[in-house]
Amino acid sequence: MFGLIAKRTGFRTSSVAVHSVRTFVSLKHPKPTVFEPLPKKRNGQNVMEYLHKQLLKNHDPTGQRTKLINTLHAGDIIKITYMDRSDVTGQIIAIKKGQYNLGGNILIRSKLTRVGSELRVPVFNPNIRFIERLEKPEEYLPGIKQYYIRETSQDVADIEARIKAKRAEELKQSKGLKQ
Repeated sequence: MFGLIAKRTGFRTSSVAVHSVRTFVSLKHPKPTVFEPLPKKRNGQNVMEYLHKQLLKNHDPTGQRTKLINTLHAGDIIKITYMDRSDVTGQIIAIKKGQYNLGGNILIRSKLTRVGSELRVPVFNPNIRFIERLEKPEEYLPGIKQYYIRETSQDVADIEARIKAKRAEELKQSKGLKQ
């Protein structure tokens, strides 16, 4: 196609040979560096792993929440207290453990006035003051995630009323033992 165009316009097509020329750099005298090399910060560690560990160090310096998320199971009843002193009580339905636990969150279910509500709580949220386990079931239901308990006979009852009744019963027993 180009040959036809070249013939029509009067240009001549020719091939040009390009020869590569090798240059050798003297190995005796290294090139001077303008800037000093940066210190290695990761020591050959994967970038994402390094970032997750740095973020985990910032959000959980004591390691308490990392330990907590590894010990909780679906079926436990927990109480989450926020910095503004409000609290949420509920039964754990599912725990999502993120990579290096940084994206971990807990799905809790509670019933207030016969209406079931669910709340997904990020474990490493800086607005959370503390998370405590109030009750551990005698026997866990099957499954790591218990989505199937919604609207069944195994669904959670009014948890706060149940805990108050249980504490009142424990107080009665302790008073009965003292007498």
